[in-house]
Amino acid sequence: MKSSMRKTTRREIRASFGRYFAILAIVALGVGFFVGLMVTTPAMVKTGGDYMNRLELYDMRLVSTLGFEKDAPELFAGKEGIEAAEGAVSADFLATEPDGRDRVLAAQTLLETQNRLELVAGRLPEAPDEVVADASLYPESAVGSTIRISEENPEATAELFAYKEYKIVGTAHAVYYVNYERGATTLGNGRVGGFVYLLPEGFDTDYYTEVFLRLDEDYEIYSDEYKAAAQELELWAEPLAEQAAQERYDRITADAQAEIDDAKKTLREETAEAKAELAEAEQELSDGQAELEDGRAALADGRGQIADAKAELSSRQAELDRSRQELSDGRAELEAGLLQIAEGKAQLQAAIAAAQGGGSLPGEGMQGSGSLPGSGQTQASDLQAQLNALEAQLAALEAQEAELLQKQAELEAGEAQLAAGQEQLDGARRTLSAKEKELEDQEGKLADAEKELSDGQQEYEDGRRTLAEETAEAKGKIADAEEELAKIEAPDVYALGRDTNMGYACYENDSAIVAGIAKVFPFFFFLVAALVCITTMNRMVEEQRTQIGVLKALGYSEARIMGKYLYYAGSAGVIGSVIGFVIGSTVFPTVIWSAYRIMYNLGDYTLYLDWRLAAVSLAAAMLCSMGATWLTCRYELSGNGKNGSLHQHGTAAELIRPKSPKSGKRIVLERMPFLWNRLSFLAKVSVRNVFRYKQRFFMMVVGIGGCTALLVTGFGVKDTIADVADMQYEEVQLYDMGVTLKDSAEEGMDGALAQALEESSAAWTAAAEVSMDLTGKDATKSAIVVVPQDMGEIGKYVDLHTHEGEAVLWPQKGEAVINEKLAQNCGIRVGDMVSLRNEDGEKLWVTVSALSQNFIYNYVYVSPETWEENNGSAPRYRTLYLQTAEGTDSRVLSETLLACDGVSAVSVNADLLNQVNNMMKSLDAVILLIIVCAGALAFIVIYNLTNINITERIREIATIKVLGFFPKETAAYVYRENVVLTAAGALAGLFAGVWLHRFVMANINIDMIAFDVRILPMSFVNSVLLTFVFMLIVDVIMYVKLEKINMAESLKSVE
Repeated sequence: MKSSMRKTTRREIRASFGRYFAILAIVALGVGFFVGLMVTTPAMVKTGGDYMNRLELYDMRLVSTLGFEKDAPELFAGKEGIEAAEGAVSADFLATEPDGRDRVLAAQTLLETQNRLELVAGRLPEAPDEVVADASLYPESAVGSTIRISEENPEATAELFAYKEYKIVGTAHAVYYVNYERGATTLGNGRVGGFVYLLPEGFDTDYYTEVFLRLDEDYEIYSDEYKAAAQELELWAEPLAEQAAQERYDRITADAQAEIDDAKKTLREETAEAKAELAEAEQELSDGQAELEDGRAALADGRGQIADAKAELSSRQAELDRSRQELSDGRAELEAGLLQIAEGKAQLQAAIAAAQGGGSLPGEGMQGSGSLPGSGQTQASDLQAQLNALEAQLAALEAQEAELLQKQAELEAGEAQLAAGQEQLDGARRTLSAKEKELEDQEGKLADAEKELSDGQQEYEDGRRTLAEETAEAKGKIADAEEELAKIEAPDVYALGRDTNMGYACYENDSAIVAGIAKVFPFFFFLVAALVCITTMNRMVEEQRTQIGVLKALGYSEARIMGKYLYYAGSAGVIGSVIGFVIGSTVFPTVIWSAYRIMYNLGDYTLYLDWRLAAVSLAAAMLCSMGATWLTCRYELSGNGKNGSLHQHGTAAELIRPKSPKSGKRIVLERMPFLWNRLSFLAKVSVRNVFRYKQRFFMMVVGIGGCTALLVTGFGVKDTIADVADMQYEEVQLYDMGVTLKDSAEEGMDGALAQALEESSAAWTAAAEVSMDLTGKDATKSAIVVVPQDMGEIGKYVDLHTHEGEAVLWPQKGEAVINEKLAQNCGIRVGDMVSLRNEDGEKLWVTVSALSQNFIYNYVYVSPETWEENNGSAPRYRTLYLQTAEGTDSRVLSETLLACDGVSAVSVNADLLNQVNNMMKSLDAVILLIIVCAGALAFIVIYNLTNINITERIREIATIKVLGFFPKETAAYVYRENVVLTAAGALAGLFAGVWLHRFVMANINIDMIAFDVRILPMSFVNSVLLTFVFMLIVDVIMYVKLEKINMAESLKSVE
């Protein structure tokens, strides 16, 4: 008996395979959609968790405003539950690319065991001046190039780095940055463009900016267990970090105070020493001045002595010259006298000789006489007298000669004496010359002494001035140091878990999007599937009530009979569940993951099979298929006394007989003769059938309406998400480009920039953009504070309006306008007071005056007066909003502007629009899956219900054929009802879709992105058109079945 029942059931499956396949398909689709959406979130979590655990993402990041000492990680290492504790240095900086452009990068320390990298090209750094760069920013061809620390960096930032240039040796993905977002910064255009990792030695610091902790157990990310462990870690790690930060604060203040004290002591000592040296120098100058005066007096005396000596030498030389002249004259006279005496003597001797010989005397008398007497005796006596006279003369001459010779001897002695005097005089002259040379030397020395004394005096004056200046400078430095010491505040310590990591938090939000959708869509799928199963099995049981009666008459128990139909529906449910589970666990997550890889770098998808989910989906499928079958069979086998055809328990004889048809009733349309009379016979029959079979009408409307609602929701989600970037950059931010200056607009508008703006015919206005944290009632969120320079012009570049399109007035002094999504996340309403601050100490305390619509990022708008009132200084207008002239090539203009010295960065809204659109494409896969599945569900529903409709009305359709209606008229008779029911279902689905879409979007929450929840008219049209397309496809398929209906069926006896 069991064997025959199984054969009968298998034969039944083959005979009504279309109906069986419909149950199988709709169960497979429902299970697949349910499992696919339900498993995607845990699959994404598992894939992300495996990636993060494999690369050992930190669990806690401890940050101090003063940093930590190098030994701070030792406080945490070895603690229970801690696998690793490592200190690190991180900093945002401006890097100059090889093309000369500046880009904001985040420099991170390459740790040994945490926050590891996944290499894409090249290798990891091995030298302090090597880095591995962001693979999302740098292509493989960048390996080998260098980046330079820009000169535009703040001094404190530049001093963090040990080198001016770093070589890129590899590119990699970092688990610290798992998504496209690299964070905000106060440098450049306010956004970090990428990251670089370098060895600890690449930084020139004696402290850590942060300490990373990692637990020794790999929990499932985002799980309650992990959150509890992270919270417990925070409870003891934060106080310990505060202790470490306080120790650094104490050391810094103590060292600073010690340096100040040492500086004061050094100043006192150096001042005293300098004063002593100045006093000594002053005494030396005084002594030198006295010595110089003595030297000058001695020199003057020496000059006088030399002058006297020179005068005396001149006098003696003159006297010597006179004596030499006198000697020369005396020698001449002596020589003349000696010559005359010699001649006279010779004459006298000759005369004497002549006189003695009796002759006359030769010549004239020597005394001038003219002649001797003539007589002899007289002559003799005269001659004798003459002779005697001559001899007397000769004796006189000889006496004169002797006297002359004596004089000659005296003259020679005088000459010798004169020569000795000349020699003595020459010696005196030489002595005088030596003394004169010595005096000249003394004069030179005295001049040198005077110069040295003058230099000493100048040096002394310089020393006094330098002492005064250095003392004043030292005192100023000490005062500045004391002021800086007073400014050093107690450090703020932050224990930041993974949930503060941008990529980690966004990944949780994005994976939760699918979870939000999974809360709604599977319910509708299973609801429609259950309705289809109920309808299918109800029709099947009603069709086979005669067979049920026969089986009951043959002795089969109700349980055995019910088992046949439960097996029929259950086998379809089991097979559909298995197929749906496999497809849902593989296809759905893979497609969605492939889309999300546009936004995240988390490796390859990890297959995730949730057997608990398989059991739940199988139970749900069994409930839809077998539960519906059991209720239907129970209803038929137990009987229904309402129509009187069955008693309390249906007997075999009663079941063999067909159910009595319901009594006909006039429908509403029949009460409108002006319409009813114009309808053809088949049209009237179709209209009656539509409203007569209320169960079928309800099932068709609900089934088709549910599918249309899903289509509307799918298209609506796409409409809501697809235009976010367009609305942001075309309706809110009306400017085309944003230019970030190195200095404020007043200082940074160099000639090249002004010329470039003038040549481009671009209109522009200046504003200050500052990244700050806004603290509200419910949360703290990052936002960009915009302070326009010209409140009258800013409206042309940024359009503030509400969600309804009403214009929002720009804030006055003390007010702020914030975007609606930021207000919603932070629990802020109009009129609330909020505070904003950033790491640079800039702060705002403002009243929210209005909420504006914004779609991408969080913005806060304040007036310049508000900023100046809160911070005591005017904002730095370092951002220009540009509206380019029509036909301007934004990329060419961007390159031109970047070439200007005063420009730090340029952002083109068209590029940002493309970037956001590419990011949003990751959700297209989810939406496409919804639309495809909704379409498939609509097709199956329409096919199944149409198939049931035709199957249960075979006799009716055969009768129509017997009456002579053509095949097309017969088909139109059936299809007309489908069109009406499909139209009713589609109309109901449009209203249900609007509600479902709003409900789904309420469960999709992406941080810093707001959606304008809307459904475009074409989405309604497309949903209805697709519904009717599926209906037409089903009609074409069913036309073959209509053609196969045998007219002889109508002649068969009902009993």
